[in-house]
Amino acid sequence: MDTDDQHALNAALAVALLCCSPAHAAQQSLEIAQQDLTELTLRELLDVQVTSVSKHAEPLREAAAAITVITGDELRRSGARTLAQALRLVPGVQVYRTNAHSYTVTSRGFSGDKLEVLLDGRSVYSPLTSTVFWDTLDTSLNDVDRIEVTRGPGGTLWGANAVNGVINIVTRHSKDTVGDVLRAGGGMEERNYASFRSGSKVGDAGHARFYAKGIERDNSTQRNGQDTFDHYRMGMAGFRSDWTLAGAHELMVSGDYHHGREQSEDIDPNVYARAGDTELSGASALARWTHQSSATSEISAQAYYNGYRRMQPDVFAEKRDTGDVALQHRFELASLASTVTWGGGYRSSHDETGGPPNALIFEPDSRTLETWNAFVQVQRPLGEHGELTAGTKLERNESTGLELQPGVRLGWALGDNLFTWGSVSRAVRLPNRLDEDAAIFCAPPLDALLGCTPNTTARIGSRKLEAEKVIAYEWGLRGWAADQITADLAVFYNTYTGLRSTEANPPPIGSFANKLDADSYGAELSVSWAPRSWLSVRPFYSFLEIDARPHADSTDANTGANLEGGSPRHSGGLSLGLAPWPAVKVDAFARHVGKLPRPQVPAYTELNLRLAWRPAPTLELALVGADLLDDSHAEAGAAPSSTNPNPPPPQTEVERAVWLDVIWQWQ
Repeated sequence: MDTDDQHALNAALAVALLCCSPAHAAQQSLEIAQQDLTELTLRELLDVQVTSVSKHAEPLREAAAAITVITGDELRRSGARTLAQALRLVPGVQVYRTNAHSYTVTSRGFSGDKLEVLLDGRSVYSPLTSTVFWDTLDTSLNDVDRIEVTRGPGGTLWGANAVNGVINIVTRHSKDTVGDVLRAGGGMEERNYASFRSGSKVGDAGHARFYAKGIERDNSTQRNGQDTFDHYRMGMAGFRSDWTLAGAHELMVSGDYHHGREQSEDIDPNVYARAGDTELSGASALARWTHQSSATSEISAQAYYNGYRRMQPDVFAEKRDTGDVALQHRFELASLASTVTWGGGYRSSHDETGGPPNALIFEPDSRTLETWNAFVQVQRPLGEHGELTAGTKLERNESTGLELQPGVRLGWALGDNLFTWGSVSRAVRLPNRLDEDAAIFCAPPLDALLGCTPNTTARIGSRKLEAEKVIAYEWGLRGWAADQITADLAVFYNTYTGLRSTEANPPPIGSFANKLDADSYGAELSVSWAPRSWLSVRPFYSFLEIDARPHADSTDANTGANLEGGSPRHSGGLSLGLAPWPAVKVDAFARHVGKLPRPQVPAYTELNLRLAWRPAPTLELALVGADLLDDSHAEAGAAPSSTNPNPPPPQTEVERAVWLDVIWQWQ
């Protein structure tokens, strides 16, 4: 195979296979065994330290927010092959697979442009569309320590785009990944994949690890059984190192690189033009210094670079380079008996998007976006049982100027086994490049579809847009009994103003405006029950209702209806874990997703199964099945819009998949 992406895949597979000869396999302490010995009880899970809610470590049981933690062991036992797939374990979060390589992830409805997603403190959403490219957000899944998912606004600490939630992916400290791990497999849909990770101690002060990974995924299908031609290949590599320096100073340095290709071909060549394969590449580097002088005093500084390229001939192009620096300080203010956390940062993101003959272009084709921010948060104990947290973030951006995102949270222990919390907060989503600068180049056949003059440019974006805003009201209750059962309930009511609409003027395709408001309300309930040491049961349920209201002078008849009908009212799941024998584990995950009226996606129920056997302490073999109840089913599709009144291409469908997963670990 002579394509660059196949070379990258082959190289990653070769590294994974060649670096692990039996000569290296010393039968000493083993990561698989270590993970099993440290599997968390329900009480221990409540004591897991999370950082997403307050920007410093606090136990999950005392976090005044709707937060769910997916531990590294849960991630491994789920059988998920991507980070996006793992998020299906979280109530209130919907994950739609749109083709073989792309996902849309939402929290409490709306689109995927209202989530802040971080990987070890590095923001990964694109300023071009305010969304996340989940196809390239990847790492060695064995190295993920936990995924913290906070539903509800997080703008007070995390800034713009944290409107409906914050997803914080935290990888393991490199001192916890000493040794070598080979993971490989393949089968239906998941054609083949392999990853290799090697970790070691570096001198007396540091630890480091390196990983390489390659994946190949088959085409998805249509309802009529035809392939969708969205075959996917990706190779990547990365490292992390952690250093303990003199005087309680710590330094973490990490980086990664990816390169791949996504096949893309439109379904009906008589209506939609042939699109070339999408070329993907990118690299990132991050450094974070931390000094903690006491339990309540800590200062940290972080800097990162992230650059990527996405090139789809004749359709779309983006080259982006982002740099970010941030400082944070936490200290105890004795005069107020409070803990204060404050900080600030600066981000610069430069893009180059090309121009015609690409169908989607941006005017201007190159732009640099700069953002300054500062935040402060004060946490004050209220006697022995409660804590009040208040803070705000101030951001200066080039699109809407100054934006203020305040919030207040109250947490209260009602007893030894019961905790309640409530919050009121404001968050914003800033206009992105698509909102402000997007245009369509009307080359055939788009001119006929959109009714525009051939080989002219029709602008959709508007520089007059304001930030989308939400005021959110939340309440939650969290309870537990011994090591057997925990329950977590969260209810919310959100009011959105100035959401983006697509107006009819100017012709032929109109432009964006802030002429849509909406209210949403709902509830999320999750329960964890472990009646025996070898049995765990985790059901969850989510309810969501959205009411969208176009302004009186709006001509957009579709966006509001798409918001209301684009999320299921009812959804839920049930995880079951069994360990009938010491060397055998069975994990099942059933999920139900209610129907989507716009686009029309029928309700579906699916089942994932994982049967794992450990024939030796160093080796685990697992047979994994995904979406087992149907030959195929649709999860998403293109809804009608003012800019696309014609029927969209047929929906792609997720097929039943079965594959073998092998994990071999040694030190």
